[in-house]
Amino acid sequence: MIIRGIAVIIQVIALYLLQTSVFTSFALAGVVPDLLMIPVVAVAFTRGPNKGMMTGFISGLLIDFTYSSFLGLFALMYLVIGFLTGYANKIYDENDYTLPVILISISEFLYNLMYYIFFYFLNGKLNFGFYLYRFMIPKVIYTVLISLLLYRLFNLENIFFKRFDRQ
Repeated sequence: MIIRGIAVIIQVIALYLLQTSVFTSFALAGVVPDLLMIPVVAVAFTRGPNKGMMTGFISGLLIDFTYSSFLGLFALMYLVIGFLTGYANKIYDENDYTLPVILISISEFLYNLMYYIFFYFLNGKLNFGFYLYRFMIPKVIYTVLISLLLYRLFNLENIFFKRFDRQ
């Protein structure tokens, strides 16, 4: 459905703008929440791996254009997250808010692990314990706390668009 796709793109752009502007002022423990992870996991969980991959690719490209000197690396990382999370679609229940939050936390941890491998480990910076406690855990916690608020909105939107899918 084209309208659903347009709504997801608008949400991704809005969350990207919030992440790169507003939430930089609200950094806790030196980290900013990964707001783009929330729609990637939400779309993948509610719509499946293909839609999750598309949402992840678009989200990653936005980050690539802003922060990365390697075009496509963030798009690849978000795409992988969307693909893997999409397989949980088989157990999707619109009344369950626990599993999506767990999926967001696992996805954020996996994303940060890939980030560490690509940007630190391959450059010879092997202090994983420091990165884990200084960046990964605070970012996962901060993203999960924000996702508790935002996932409900994404789920309500999915329920709304589901009514039109059946017709």
